[in-house]
Amino acid sequence: MPKFSEMEREAVRTCLMSTGKELFTQYGLKKTSVDEIVKACGIAKGSFYAFFQSKEELYYTIMQEEESFKDQKIRDMLNSERSPKELLKGLFDLSFEMLETNPFLKRVQQRDEYELLIRKLPKDKLEEHIQADNRAGAELIKQWQEKQVIIDKDPEVIIGLLRSVMLLSLHREEIGGKFDQVKELLLGCVTEGLLRK
Repeated sequence: MPKFSEMEREAVRTCLMSTGKELFTQYGLKKTSVDEIVKACGIAKGSFYAFFQSKEELYYTIMQEEESFKDQKIRDMLNSERSPKELLKGLFDLSFEMLETNPFLKRVQQRDEYELLIRKLPKDKLEEHIQADNRAGAELIKQWQEKQVIIDKDPEVIIGLLRSVMLLSLHREEIGGKFDQVKELLLGCVTEGLLRK
Protein backbone atom coordinates (compact mmCIF):
# COMPACT_ATOMS: atom_id res chain seq x y z
CA MET A 1 0.00 0.00 0.00
CA PRO A 2 1.51 3.35 -1.03
CA LYS A 3 2.28 6.02 1.55
CA PHE A 4 0.31 9.20 0.98
CA SER A 5 1.52 12.69 1.81
CA GLU A 6 -0.81 14.70 4.04
CA MET A 7 -2.16 16.54 1.00
CA GLU A 8 -2.70 13.28 -0.90
CA ARG A 9 -4.42 11.73 2.13
CA GLU A 10 -6.84 14.64 2.29
CA ALA A 11 -7.53 14.44 -1.47
CA VAL A 12 -8.10 10.66 -1.32
CA ARG A 13 -10.34 10.94 1.75
CA THR A 14 -12.37 13.68 0.06
CA CYS A 15 -12.72 11.51 -3.05
CA LEU A 16 -13.80 8.48 -1.00
CA MET A 17 -16.38 10.57 0.85
CA SER A 18 -17.85 12.27 -2.23
CA THR A 19 -17.79 9.13 -4.39
CA GLY A 20 -19.20 7.05 -1.56
CA LYS A 21 -21.99 9.57 -1.00
CA GLU A 22 -22.85 9.57 -4.71
CA LEU A 23 -22.84 5.76 -5.05
CA PHE A 24 -24.62 5.11 -1.75
CA THR A 25 -27.31 7.62 -2.71
CA GLN A 26 -27.77 6.05 -6.12
CA TYR A 27 -27.46 2.33 -5.29
CA GLY A 28 -27.75 2.03 -1.51
CA LEU A 29 -25.39 0.47 1.01
CA LYS A 30 -26.00 -3.12 -0.04
CA LYS A 31 -25.43 -2.65 -3.78
CA THR A 32 -22.40 -0.36 -3.51
CA SER A 33 -19.02 -2.09 -3.34
CA VAL A 34 -15.63 -0.93 -2.12
CA ASP A 35 -14.32 -1.90 -5.58
CA GLU A 36 -16.60 0.65 -7.26
CA ILE A 37 -15.59 3.38 -4.84
CA VAL A 38 -11.82 2.83 -5.16
CA LYS A 39 -12.04 2.50 -8.95
CA ALA A 40 -13.71 5.91 -9.18
CA CYS A 41 -11.01 7.38 -6.91
CA GLY A 42 -8.14 5.69 -8.75
CA ILE A 43 -6.65 3.98 -5.71
CA ALA A 44 -5.94 0.35 -4.83
CA LYS A 45 -8.54 -1.49 -2.78
CA GLY A 46 -6.03 -2.02 0.04
CA SER A 47 -5.57 1.76 0.30
CA PHE A 48 -9.26 2.16 1.12
CA TYR A 49 -8.67 0.37 4.42
CA ALA A 50 -6.07 2.94 5.45
CA PHE A 51 -9.01 5.36 5.70
CA PHE A 52 -12.03 3.23 6.66
CA GLN A 53 -12.39 -0.26 8.13
CA SER A 54 -15.40 -1.04 5.94
CA LYS A 55 -17.86 0.51 3.50
CA GLU A 56 -20.28 0.72 6.44
CA GLU A 57 -17.82 2.91 8.33
CA LEU A 58 -17.52 5.15 5.25
CA TYR A 59 -21.32 5.31 5.03
CA TYR A 60 -21.54 6.15 8.74
CA THR A 61 -18.90 8.90 8.38
CA ILE A 62 -20.80 10.43 5.45
CA MET A 63 -24.02 10.22 7.46
CA GLN A 64 -22.40 12.02 10.39
CA GLU A 65 -21.10 14.77 8.10
CA GLU A 66 -24.53 15.27 6.53
CA GLU A 67 -26.22 15.30 9.94
CA SER A 68 -23.70 17.76 11.32
CA PHE A 69 -24.52 20.12 8.44
CA LYS A 70 -28.23 19.73 9.28
CA ASP A 71 -27.53 20.23 13.01
CA GLN A 72 -25.63 23.46 12.31
CA LYS A 73 -28.59 24.83 10.36
CA ILE A 74 -30.84 23.90 13.28
CA ARG A 75 -28.50 25.63 15.78
CA ASP A 76 -28.47 28.76 13.61
CA MET A 77 -32.26 28.75 13.53
CA LEU A 78 -32.53 28.20 17.30
CA ASN A 79 -30.29 31.22 17.90
CA SER A 80 -32.68 33.46 15.98
CA GLU A 81 -35.25 35.65 17.71
CA ARG A 82 -38.47 33.69 17.29
CA SER A 83 -41.38 32.77 19.49
CA PRO A 84 -41.41 29.21 20.87
CA LYS A 85 -44.20 28.29 18.44
CA GLU A 86 -42.22 29.71 15.49
CA LEU A 87 -39.09 27.89 16.68
CA LEU A 88 -40.85 24.52 16.85
CA LYS A 89 -42.48 25.06 13.47
CA GLY A 90 -39.15 26.19 12.02
CA LEU A 91 -37.42 23.14 13.50
CA PHE A 92 -39.95 20.83 11.86
CA ASP A 93 -39.89 22.70 8.54
CA LEU A 94 -36.09 22.70 8.37
CA SER A 95 -35.85 19.02 9.27
CA PHE A 96 -38.46 18.07 6.67
CA GLU A 97 -36.74 20.20 4.05
CA MET A 98 -33.37 18.58 4.76
CA LEU A 99 -34.85 15.07 4.55
CA GLU A 100 -36.78 15.81 1.39
CA THR A 101 -34.04 17.69 -0.46
CA ASN A 102 -30.97 15.71 0.62
CA PRO A 103 -31.06 12.40 -1.31
CA PHE A 104 -28.42 10.81 0.94
CA LEU A 105 -30.30 11.58 4.18
CA LYS A 106 -33.52 10.44 2.53
CA ARG A 107 -31.91 7.08 1.69
CA VAL A 108 -30.50 6.69 5.22
CA GLN A 109 -34.04 7.01 6.59
CA GLN A 110 -35.29 4.06 4.55
CA ARG A 111 -35.97 1.12 6.86
CA ASP A 112 -33.93 -1.54 5.07
CA GLU A 113 -30.99 0.83 4.57
CA TYR A 114 -30.75 1.83 8.22
CA GLU A 115 -31.26 -1.75 9.43
CA LEU A 116 -28.41 -2.95 7.20
CA LEU A 117 -26.14 -0.23 8.58
CA ILE A 118 -27.07 -1.16 12.15
CA ARG A 119 -26.29 -4.84 11.53
CA LYS A 120 -22.90 -4.15 9.94
CA LEU A 121 -21.62 -1.21 11.97
CA PRO A 122 -19.60 -1.94 15.13
CA LYS A 123 -21.92 -1.71 18.13
CA ASP A 124 -19.76 0.90 19.89
CA LYS A 125 -20.02 3.31 16.93
CA LEU A 126 -23.77 2.89 16.74
CA GLU A 127 -24.20 3.35 20.48
CA GLU A 128 -21.96 6.44 20.38
CA HIS A 129 -24.10 7.93 17.59
CA ILE A 130 -27.40 7.26 19.37
CA GLN A 131 -26.08 8.66 22.67
CA ALA A 132 -24.73 11.82 21.01
CA ASP A 133 -28.06 12.33 19.23
CA ASN A 134 -30.03 11.82 22.44
CA ARG A 135 -27.69 14.06 24.46
CA ALA A 136 -28.01 16.97 22.04
CA GLY A 137 -31.79 16.64 21.84
CA ALA A 138 -32.22 16.19 25.60
CA GLU A 139 -30.13 19.31 26.34
CA LEU A 140 -32.32 21.44 24.09
CA ILE A 141 -35.53 19.98 25.52
CA LYS A 142 -34.35 20.50 29.12
CA GLN A 143 -33.46 24.13 28.31
CA TRP A 144 -36.93 24.68 26.89
CA GLN A 145 -38.51 22.96 29.89
CA GLU A 146 -36.52 25.15 32.31
CA LYS A 147 -37.73 28.23 30.41
CA GLN A 148 -41.31 26.89 30.67
CA VAL A 149 -41.56 26.73 26.87
CA ILE A 150 -42.59 23.08 26.45
CA ILE A 151 -44.37 20.51 28.60
CA ASP A 152 -42.54 18.76 31.41
CA LYS A 153 -42.32 15.20 30.07
CA ASP A 154 -39.36 12.83 29.85
CA PRO A 155 -36.97 14.36 27.24
CA GLU A 156 -36.40 10.92 25.68
CA VAL A 157 -40.14 10.57 25.10
CA ILE A 158 -40.23 14.00 23.44
CA ILE A 159 -37.21 13.06 21.29
CA GLY A 160 -39.05 9.89 20.25
CA LEU A 161 -42.10 11.96 19.34
CA LEU A 162 -40.01 14.35 17.23
CA ARG A 163 -38.28 11.45 15.47
CA SER A 164 -41.56 9.75 14.69
CA VAL A 165 -42.94 12.97 13.19
CA MET A 166 -39.85 13.26 10.97
CA LEU A 167 -40.45 9.76 9.60
CA LEU A 168 -43.68 11.02 8.06
CA SER A 169 -41.77 12.19 4.97
CA LEU A 170 -40.95 8.57 4.14
CA HIS A 171 -44.66 7.83 3.74
CA ARG A 172 -45.54 10.52 1.21
CA GLU A 173 -46.81 7.96 -1.33
CA GLU A 174 -48.93 6.03 1.17
CA ILE A 175 -50.53 9.25 2.44
CA GLY A 176 -51.23 10.41 -1.10
CA GLY A 177 -52.18 13.76 -2.61
CA LYS A 178 -53.14 15.35 0.71
CA PHE A 179 -49.65 14.81 2.16
CA ASP A 180 -48.87 18.52 2.65
CA GLN A 181 -52.20 19.10 4.41
CA VAL A 182 -51.71 16.01 6.60
CA LYS A 183 -48.18 17.18 7.46
CA GLU A 184 -49.33 20.70 8.37
CA LEU A 185 -52.16 19.39 10.55
CA LEU A 186 -49.89 16.89 12.31
CA LEU A 187 -47.18 19.50 12.90
CA GLY A 188 -49.77 21.94 14.24
CA CYS A 189 -51.17 19.33 16.63
CA VAL A 190 -47.72 18.24 17.84
CA THR A 191 -46.54 21.84 18.25
CA GLU A 192 -49.64 22.82 20.23
CA GLY A 193 -49.35 19.65 22.31
CA LEU A 194 -45.72 20.32 23.21
CA LEU A 195 -46.03 24.01 24.06
CA ARG A 196 -47.04 25.10 27.54
CA LYS A 197 -50.35 26.90 27.44
